[in-house]
Amino acid sequence: MEVPFISSGALSRAHYTLVSKVEQAQTIQQADDYLLGEIDIVRDRLSRPGFSSTQCQECLILLLYCSVATVAGLPHGALEFALPHAVSLAEAGSSIDERKTGYLFCSEIMPPQHDLKLMLVNTLRKDLESLSGARISLALDYLIQSPSQDVIPAIQTRLHDLLSHKSPYIRRRVLFTIRALAEEDPAILRWLSPEISKRLRDRDWSVIGSAVSICRSLHKDGSLGVDILANINQPLLHFRKPSTESQEATLVVQKILRLYNVVEPSLEVLKLVVGLIKRSAKNAKNHTLLYDCFSVLRNTPTDALIPLVASDGSPVAHIRHLLSNDPHEQHLFLSCLACVPPATWAGTTQEIPSVLEAWEVERVMQLLSSSDPAIRVQTLRILLGVDSAIVQSYFAQKLQELNPSTESYEDEVLALLEIIKVFAGEDAEVYARSVRDILSSAGNLSDGRANRRVLEHAVENVLSFIHDGGDDFGTSVATSLLVPLTEAGTSFGPTFMVVLTALACEYAGRISVSPLQLLRGLGTRLNLYPASIQEVSLLTMIRLSAECDKVPPEVVSDVQALGGASGRHIARRCSQFTQLINKPDELRAAVANSRSRSLPDFLLALESKPAPTPLSPRAVPASPSTSRSSLSGSHKLRYAAYEAPPPARPLYAHSSSSARSTPSLDPRDDLTRTVTAGDLAIAAGSPELRSLALVGISVHLDAAANKPPGAPNSHSRFVAQQHLLGPIWYQPTYFPRADLISLDSPFVAEPKTGMMSEVDEAVEQHPDFAKVWETWEAFSARGWFDGTLDAVVRRLQGLGLPQSLSVLPADRPPFQGNLPPSHAVVIADLDTTGITGELKILILDSVDGHGRAALRLHESTDDEDGCLWRVRSGDEAMLISVKGALAT
Repeated sequence: MEVPFISSGALSRAHYTLVSKVEQAQTIQQADDYLLGEIDIVRDRLSRPGFSSTQCQECLILLLYCSVATVAGLPHGALEFALPHAVSLAEAGSSIDERKTGYLFCSEIMPPQHDLKLMLVNTLRKDLESLSGARISLALDYLIQSPSQDVIPAIQTRLHDLLSHKSPYIRRRVLFTIRALAEEDPAILRWLSPEISKRLRDRDWSVIGSAVSICRSLHKDGSLGVDILANINQPLLHFRKPSTESQEATLVVQKILRLYNVVEPSLEVLKLVVGLIKRSAKNAKNHTLLYDCFSVLRNTPTDALIPLVASDGSPVAHIRHLLSNDPHEQHLFLSCLACVPPATWAGTTQEIPSVLEAWEVERVMQLLSSSDPAIRVQTLRILLGVDSAIVQSYFAQKLQELNPSTESYEDEVLALLEIIKVFAGEDAEVYARSVRDILSSAGNLSDGRANRRVLEHAVENVLSFIHDGGDDFGTSVATSLLVPLTEAGTSFGPTFMVVLTALACEYAGRISVSPLQLLRGLGTRLNLYPASIQEVSLLTMIRLSAECDKVPPEVVSDVQALGGASGRHIARRCSQFTQLINKPDELRAAVANSRSRSLPDFLLALESKPAPTPLSPRAVPASPSTSRSSLSGSHKLRYAAYEAPPPARPLYAHSSSSARSTPSLDPRDDLTRTVTAGDLAIAAGSPELRSLALVGISVHLDAAANKPPGAPNSHSRFVAQQHLLGPIWYQPTYFPRADLISLDSPFVAEPKTGMMSEVDEAVEQHPDFAKVWETWEAFSARGWFDGTLDAVVRRLQGLGLPQSLSVLPADRPPFQGNLPPSHAVVIADLDTTGITGELKILILDSVDGHGRAALRLHESTDDEDGCLWRVRSGDEAMLISVKGALAT
């Protein structure tokens, strides 16, 4: 601590030393050790006789500091040894400051039902009966912070007398004390009605405000009489005078107005409120007061307001000037307008014509297109209150204008979902029908590939609203949406299909729709969607199987056909389905172990069990000379995972490791054995396996390309694949030791010297990739791209942004040791033909040349094109642009 003792405000040298040690501690544990050690020192000091009140005050302050500064927290009752000293200091302290410390320690440390509380009763009574205002205030402050029912009989009469004390600060504290004690014993309020009326007519605004706060407690207790309500209106009458418009008076009037949010106002009060609206609407600084006035009208019956509006005019006429271009004034206008019944301003009745002119109504309608979602929702609610047909026709118009080919398509879908939240309300049937209408337009199977993407935010919006609506609402919506899934010939867009699978998994067995029919509906549609939707469909089918006694044979045939024609990942899911339907006990155990009924939690519970052996993918002819390479390649991962799981939070159960440790009698089992997350994490740290795997990858790639091992052109694929074995998860099962030893050549061709020097120069010019990847985690995304790495780079070049690209091949991972980022080559017109393996791409700013976003690409090791991509950026707009380019 750089502050000297004389300027630190510390009570003593011991206090200053303790704070300095805690602030300079290297770790949190070390700081807590200092604090716990100080508590032991103070305990020893307090146990010695002949302790002065000043020394006692110092010890109590040190203990209070220890109690609030300890990060790990103190054990229960750790400071109770000092309570007798605090009680003695509160009673016999030589100064007001020492007494205050004793009271403070008791209020902070003493438990509510502690025996020493009774010892404080006499001390509190003496201080309240004292002529010293400071001692009275100390006792009242303690009672406000730590009220007790035991003290009420001893001080009740004195509190009654103190309500007429000459000091407004004491009168205000007495009122707050009574409110705190009323939480312990409401009977104390019974004698307060006559006194509260006097305090509502007090000369001091702060005392009036405290009296208004007591009125809320009286209303809860049913003791708020007519005489008190009559006196509450007095401050409103005084506030009408310009001389009383102080900040303190304004706060008191706001308290009174908020009290009328729970108490029905009289006609006299309504007239006073309308008068306040006229005055506060002219003052730009009184926006809060203006809204509080309109809040009173919100709780007033329409029948009571119509006569007042017919005679004095509508309050809405006084806020028309707020319908401006300022978003703050627009929000205030809508908030106030929502408090007033439409019958008093919209012209829906013959008695009261419309207050707003035609151009003002048009201006309100334009707020439906505001960039602020709060303004849009508030406008929809107001229009719904005027006439629900307005909102429904607006929804129909926006739905008809929906065009999947526009850039703002997802925003338009979200806007439509926003509308149905307002007009559907708690009507599950209306909401389900509207969601079906919207998402049926969100990319049909007949649309082009660009229009068949999954709208992630739309899926999240729908599922979140269903969950927030409660069980009955969710069950009704799920039933209405899932019934068409059982009907043959009905097609669903990708976004709608994801919503249906999530609902089918979560509400399986809770809705009237048969799980067998849902299984058939999902099975017949499996081959109509891309792999990402096929996976969630298969997981949902596994969950639905737990609700069926027997899965129909045609469903099993559909799944097996999909597994034989798909890549390894989908084939594994298909195999998982076909095996688990024959193990109903294991499947039901996974359902029971799921933290919730949602699809992600079911997946976690499912993956905590050993996964089944994947089905063989579609056969690929291989010559005898390349049979071993083909066998090894057929069991490689589709893509390497990005990062190993943290050791402190394992994702999978440890019970699976015992099965892996069992020796296999058949050497071929290594090629078919299931690999779990534990295998990946262990393999990632095995240097021997990494060196062997590098050889296996190199020879396999050369063989697949019909090139001799170690050919120069194989270097780019080798260095790209080598990076997969750095900090990334690796699956050793697909490269067992027996196969690696029997490969033809363990050597890899060295790169050309000229190429290495050229790339090393580029590294010095562009060292931003590691910094971007490690620091810019605010905006990140990942996904699958159905195309080659060359196509990815071309897509990024076609963004039309004023940035250049830097491609960084993975010959050396940038996240190991202190090595600089991998080889970087700045490109303007990049020739990416033949790029394979893993790439890292840095999007550079055209002005300063610094990185704007970083991408990592893992190429599929199956025969089909595709790659897994992951992007990080500090710019949300850049992230959205990259996602849009790679999602189509």
